Amino acid sequence: MALLIKTFLVSAVQRCRERSLRWRPLLLVLASVVGCQAMAASRQITAPVALVIPRGLEGARQSFLQGLSLGEQAVRACGATPAPLMIQSLGWDGDPRALFPTNGEGEPLLPSLVVAPYAADLRTYSQLAQDGDARVLLAHQRGSSLDGLTGLDEQGRLWPLLPSRDDDLRALAQGALDRGFKRVMVVSDPSSHEGDWSSAFVTQFEGVGGKVLSYTQEKVQELDGTDSKRLVLLQKDVDWLGPDAIVLAAAPQGRLAGLLSEQQRQGRVGSRPAWVWLISPARTADVPAQSWPQLVLETPAHGPGWAGFSKRFQQRWGYAPDLVAAAGYETAGVLALTTAGPVPLASDGTQDPLAWVNPTADPLPLCEAIERRRKGESARLEGVASDFALRPGKAPTGVASSRLIAPQ
Repeated sequence: MALLIKTFLVSAVQRCRERSLRWRPLLLVLASVVGCQAMAASRQITAPVALVIPRGLEGARQSFLQGLSLGEQAVRACGATPAPLMIQSLGWDGDPRALFPTNGEGEPLLPSLVVAPYAADLRTYSQLAQDGDARVLLAHQRGSSLDGLTGLDEQGRLWPLLPSRDDDLRALAQGALDRGFKRVMVVSDPSSHEGDWSSAFVTQFEGVGGKVLSYTQEKVQELDGTDSKRLVLLQKDVDWLGPDAIVLAAAPQGRLAGLLSEQQRQGRVGSRPAWVWLISPARTADVPAQSWPQLVLETPAHGPGWAGFSKRFQQRWGYAPDLVAAAGYETAGVLALTTAGPVPLASDGTQDPLAWVNPTADPLPLCEAIERRRKGESARLEGVASDFALRPGKAPTGVASSRLIAPQ
C-alpha cells in the first residue's frame, strides 16, 4: 500500500510539473512585473534596465511578454543570465517621469537604459532620456513618428528596434507591380486605422515605378461608405480610368469594403480590378474570398532569424507570432548583450550602454554574440525583428513579403 501511495504521489507531481512547464516562463515574467512594481513603489533604482509596458492593450502586452520570455530562455541556453529588469506599467497617456525618483533639482534618476512602451510619445521619451542621461530602446515603434527622429534626437539617445512600416508598404507595392498591377486607385476609409497607411503607400508605390490614378489632385479617395453619391462617383471613376487594382485601406469586415465588394460582384464596376489590401498580416484571415485576385501582406518586415523564432514561438505558445512578439524576443537579446560585458563609451567619451552594437559587422547567433560581449568586444546580432543594423535615431530594415489570394 505504501508503495502504491508513493507511486501515485510521484505521478501526480510529474503531471503538475508538465502542466506548469508551458506557463512557467510567462508566469515568471508576470511575477517579476508585480515584484518590480512593488519595488518601484519605493522609488528606488534596482536594476540597470527599466522596461515600461503599457497598461491596457492586453493583446500587445501579452504578445511582447511571451516573446520576452522566449528570448530569456534563449539567453539561458547560452549559459548567460537575462538582464535584471525594473518592470513598470504605465497608462496610455501617463507621464514616464512619474515612474522614477528625482534628484534635488527635480531631474529623473534613471537606469542607463529604458525600454519604451508601445507607441511611445517620442518627444516625451527624448526629453526623459536627456534629463536622466539615459538611452531609450524604442522596442515597438514603427509608424510615421520615426520620420522625425533625426531632428528630435540630436544627442542620439533614442534607438529604434523595429523596421519602419514603410518596409511593409514597399514590399506590398513591389508585390503589386510584380503581379502586373501597374496602375492603381487608392481608396481609404478615414475612420479606420488602416486609413493612416494610404498616403505612405502612394509614396512607396510611385517610388517603385507604379502609377496612382485620380481625377482630382488628391491621390487618395477618402470615403467611409455612408455617402451613396460618393460611392456612385467612385464607381464611375473606376469604370473610366480602368485601374489594374484598387488599393483598399479599410477594415475587411467594414461597411466600405462590403459595399465595394457588392458593387464589383454585381458587375457595376466594369473592369473588375484586383484588390490590394492595406492591412496587417494578422487581419488577412478576415479577408473574404472573391472572384477577383486580392493581394495582402503575408509577413511584416523582419530579420533573418524570423523563421527559426516563429517555429519556436509556435511550439511554445501554440500560435504564430506577430512583430510585437518578435520585439519582445529581440529585447531580451539586446538587454542580455548590454549587460554581458563592460559598459562601452560613446564617441563623446561618456558611457553608452548600447555603444557595443556594430551595425556593419557580420550578424552572429546569440551565443556567439554573448561571447564577444564578455570579451568587451562589439557585436551585431542575427536579428529576428530586423536586420539588427541598430543606430540611434534611425530604424533598422527588414524583409517583408506579400501573398496573392487567387479568385474563387
